[in-house]
Amino acid sequence: MRVERGQIVNVEFENREFEAIVIDPNGLGTNQPSIGFGFTMMARHGGLPQSTSSQWVEGHPNTGDECLKLPSGNSYKVIRIFGLNNNEYFVLEVSDWVDVAVDVIKNPSKVRKPTKDKLVDFLRWFAVKGFYADAYATLKGSYTKADKRVLSAWVQARLGGITKRNEYTNFLHEQGCTKGFQYAKWTDYLYSGLFGMKKKKMIEVWDLVEGNKHIGRNYIPKVEGLKAVAYCEKQVIELFHSDLEQAHNDAIAYAKRRFTLK
Repeated sequence: MRVERGQIVNVEFENREFEAIVIDPNGLGTNQPSIGFGFTMMARHGGLPQSTSSQWVEGHPNTGDECLKLPSGNSYKVIRIFGLNNNEYFVLEVSDWVDVAVDVIKNPSKVRKPTKDKLVDFLRWFAVKGFYADAYATLKGSYTKADKRVLSAWVQARLGGITKRNEYTNFLHEQGCTKGFQYAKWTDYLYSGLFGMKKKKMIEVWDLVEGNKHIGRNYIPKVEGLKAVAYCEKQVIELFHSDLEQAHNDAIAYAKRRFTLK
């Protein structure tokens, strides 16, 4: 199949759909195209508003080429491409978009905190899958469609639970849990209710799946378990009236009825 500059590629990656565009059919080597996406895709998936990125476009002082000049002073080449669908695109190569996200997070003076938070989530989500694909290929000699489906489900559950975890810890803080050991107490209470063991035991009997080795949920091996934890933390917030322990007991009971946990 011949690959052409301006060819539109609809890519589904981690349950998100990207409209990518071919920049150079041989950009990474013979028959190895370089691919990027435009400001609209970055706004949709990375949280960087299109109005903001458009304002940062200016002519390069030396070459006259258009570039995306960030608040930090760093610049990235903007490629103007007429797609094979006759639409005009302002495109950055995918790895450049990752660099832009990192740059804006490190130098956020001109962007609001919600935008910065969305960029952090974008990078976290974007990075995990590729590493796992290579690791699976190395360990097993292949990376199959079945691997992709299972891994995608696990990554979505793992990263989706982080937002809920932040809501849960904020809730505990509002209830007067301002010390680390207080958070640990309720986390262990939740783990014991769902899995029959505290974080210390989980770390002993389960292998680390991904991330910081000191975080208990990073040892939970099944998607169902991750979903149960996220669900349980959400239910604690919704069921709480005046008794934290009762809210946790009720949430655990609901989670155990809803999810199949071993």
